[in-house]
Amino acid sequence: MKLLSDNIQKHITSAFLCLTALFCLALDCNADDIDPTDISYVSVNPYTNEVTVSWYKSESANIKFARILYIYEKTTLVKGKGFADILGNEDNSYVFTTDTIALFSFEADEVPLSLAVDAYSENGTNSTSLREYHTTMVASAKTTSCPTKIKISWTHYYGYEITVDKYEIIESSNGTETVVKECNANENSCLIDLNETQDRSFFVRATFNDCRGKKQISTSCMCEVSQKAPKLPQYLSIENITIEQNDDVSLTCKCDVSADFRTYIVYKSECDANHFTPIDTFNLSSSSSEVFKLTDTKAHKQDTILFYKIVAIDNCSNAIFESRMVQTPKINIQKVDETTNIIEWDKNAENVVRYKIWRSINGEKEECIDSVENNVSVYIDNIDEAQKNVVSICYRVEIILENGLSSFSNSSCLNKDYKILIPNAFNPSSSILENTVFKPKYAFIDGEYSMKIFDRFGTCVFTSDDIDNGWDGKIRGNNAPTGMYHYKIEIILPNGTEIERHGAVQLIYK
Repeated sequence: MKLLSDNIQKHITSAFLCLTALFCLALDCNADDIDPTDISYVSVNPYTNEVTVSWYKSESANIKFARILYIYEKTTLVKGKGFADILGNEDNSYVFTTDTIALFSFEADEVPLSLAVDAYSENGTNSTSLREYHTTMVASAKTTSCPTKIKISWTHYYGYEITVDKYEIIESSNGTETVVKECNANENSCLIDLNETQDRSFFVRATFNDCRGKKQISTSCMCEVSQKAPKLPQYLSIENITIEQNDDVSLTCKCDVSADFRTYIVYKSECDANHFTPIDTFNLSSSSSEVFKLTDTKAHKQDTILFYKIVAIDNCSNAIFESRMVQTPKINIQKVDETTNIIEWDKNAENVVRYKIWRSINGEKEECIDSVENNVSVYIDNIDEAQKNVVSICYRVEIILENGLSSFSNSSCLNKDYKILIPNAFNPSSSILENTVFKPKYAFIDGEYSMKIFDRFGTCVFTSDDIDNGWDGKIRGNNAPTGMYHYKIEIILPNGTEIERHGAVQLIYK
């Protein structure tokens, strides 16, 4: 009975231990008995795609090995699959590549990997560290058109009870690593500038304190971009500006057509050199001529200086290059007396070689009357006194530039007040030559002219369409009788003004 009692007692004890084991298993009692490992960091080698998981040893005794687990489910119940056992219980690291482990159907640069490390005792019990996983980063790069930059994106680094301090974008070139951008911990993308390098490689580095308070870093996979920075215009200028005779303003421009940006906006200001408004947009192709002409139709106004500039824009309509500002060259004319005029102009243009003075009389074709040095801005024009038929006189200044081009100022004109004096008698036999012919004395008259002479019976005895061709007192080659004759003079000036004179003149012989 004692033996039976002992046997029964042993069975009861064994059954109790089994029930206790099952109860503890249900309540994770064994896990509480084993201190888990603490992950320090996980990281991807951007050059090899190797994954590193590093951990601190378990503080429990009799730990036989650590198991690396891939976390594939992160819902309420975290699930993982073990894929490597590391013997011993030390602070340790494990390096692997996904393409050597059947569990993984993807690469470390394709999908973030969440990893945990469990500690296993010699009796087979283990810690439960699944929820204390860390996750690798996957980075990608692409170019954006607006703005034209590189966008580096990455998945956030996650670690149990850790906070990332910052992310850094590292550029790798020929074995040299350079921090090109520092980003905030809450960011998962940053823009960086393109440059002239065709192929560039980047990875992201996260900095944080691990669960033991030690500074750690984790790097992402490598990402690459092959697009280099678009070529910006190297030059853009308004080479010259001309006020045409019809009040058009012509701009001769020079542009770097080899640039990758080809849209340009023309700006104009009519009040000062600051308040510009766009007036035109144009596009150039790589086959376009670098020198081209723009016309601002009927833009010129008297007593108004116009300012122009051209701006190159990128795909986002941001200004990327701007020409220097130019303004319409302007002259002023001052009348000194009937035969003397003073011409003044602004010396605003750059790289001037000399100035040419152009003059037009009575709307006739312009002629260059003089050329002066580039330090001169005043010219005095003395008109020949014999030019009595000058009704209007206009001037322009041509600005000769070093680049071989030239600009023209506005045309400024003076209209002369005509003068006409008609004698009341003449004597063909006089010793004074000007008294021998009947014709008006005049100044500043031009245009259509007509003079008719009538006898006392109303018969027309003389006609002339030349103001300098007067009546010499003859009718059909014979001396006309002395007496009173009537005249009618009609003149239409170039500006449309009509002059008409009627009267009587006495023909005498003494």
